[in-house]
Amino acid sequence: MKPPYSYIAFEGPLKSGTRELSRAVAQAFDAELIEDLTDNPFLQDFYKKKNGAAFQTQLFFLLNRFQILESLKQPSLFQSVKISNFIIEKDRIYAYQNLSDSELSLYEKLFPMLSGDQVRPDLVVYLQMSAEKILENLKKRKDHKYSISPEYVEDVVEAYNRFFFHYDETPLVILNANNVQFMQDHEAFADLVAYLQKRLRGVNYFSPKVSI
Repeated sequence: MKPPYSYIAFEGPLKSGTRELSRAVAQAFDAELIEDLTDNPFLQDFYKKKNGAAFQTQLFFLLNRFQILESLKQPSLFQSVKISNFIIEKDRIYAYQNLSDSELSLYEKLFPMLSGDQVRPDLVVYLQMSAEKILENLKKRKDHKYSISPEYVEDVVEAYNRFFFHYDETPLVILNANNVQFMQDHEAFADLVAYLQKRLRGVNYFSPKVSI
């Protein structure tokens, strides 16, 4: 069964599981998958705190996400549903964590130009996760190349919660993702897929049935 939406976007702070979950949901709905996966050549310098690297990093992310969303203006010939692992506003959330006041001033001139005419999702699913859980996930990542401070994670989580507290662009599902592993818990995943087949309005809070 298809969901009553043509475009569902998953969003959440770093290491909250949006990539894995969006892939699984796209497969369940036989949907077109839209992913933000391009390696950022400035990211290493950003984590090393080199001068100017934060703005270069953020601008690369913004332009790349703009190009990805531009492609959505061409309808798919084979798949009627689109699933993405980000929304364009994600970029602005991180910009406010990473840029100086002068850099933000320039960024705020660019962001409306690149985001104003984009295809918007019909439903957004926010994977809400605590800073403690994200730090736990980061420690499990053996391939993680950079050190990320607990203070930075806490700031990002707070910024996400603040953004979605005021979000009203589309119907919103706030998904409690702290205690669920969708890739291992098939019952929880099936519960989410069934929930996404409902026609939702406003803000909705969802905690999946957890079996493991």
